[in-house]
Amino acid sequence: MIKKLSFSPVILLLSLYSCGTSHTLSDEASNINVAKNRPKNCSVVGKFKGTHKEGSVELARNQARNMASKKGATDIYFDEEINNGSSWVVHATGFMCK
Repeated sequence: MIKKLSFSPVILLLSLYSCGTSHTLSDEASNINVAKNRPKNCSVVGKFKGTHKEGSVELARNQARNMASKKGATDIYFDEEINNGSSWVVHATGFMCK
């Protein structure tokens, strides 16, 4: 006898939504300049930590950029990127440059 599994469409949609939202680059975050060197003559708006447990440094960066954009950053500098197996942690500083 074969048992049939069924999932509620609402639960399935919510789980898919929660997985994709914090790592998808927002429109505001896509406008943040990614600096190759720490910006000079800019104000620090905060430190940000992005994580991704499934092996994508780019998605960890996206999470940090999304947080920085919510604090009004115009630029971001990635201070450190740490890989531990399939998990990535990104430490960044957000700046407001005029």
